[in-house]
Amino acid sequence: MKKLIYLFLLIGLSSCELYLIDPVYDHRDPLVGRYEMEEYSETYNDYTRYTIWIEESSRYSDQVYIDNFYGVDIRVCASIVYDKITIHRQIVSGYEIEGVGTVYGDEISFSYSVKDLYSGTRTDFCEATAW
Repeated sequence: MKKLIYLFLLIGLSSCELYLIDPVYDHRDPLVGRYEMEEYSETYNDYTRYTIWIEESSRYSDQVYIDNFYGVDIRVCASIVYDKITIHRQIVSGYEIEGVGTVYGDEISFSYSVKDLYSGTRTDFCEATAW
């Protein structure tokens, strides 16, 4: 009788299908959202506060877009490796921008330079914190 039970269990278990579902995790997910930004201009010795939005690039898995960067309603592209954000040199709407950032929990510290190509002013070197 025991052999018959083992046979039924063996047949029953062998017909089961096991599905493993790996959760999809994107390392950019914790960064996506709205941030308040406090920016200090070393060039002009001035503080500015504004809101930025960070969203994932659907094209590249290591890139994000930062909207309203520098508080002038422009969108810059940045790449992320672990907790480091790199804003590669780019020209967007007449602004030449380049910089880096570091993620600390729910805050991001940025250091970047911005040059307004239309007005011909000095390059603005900024330090900023987003939270």
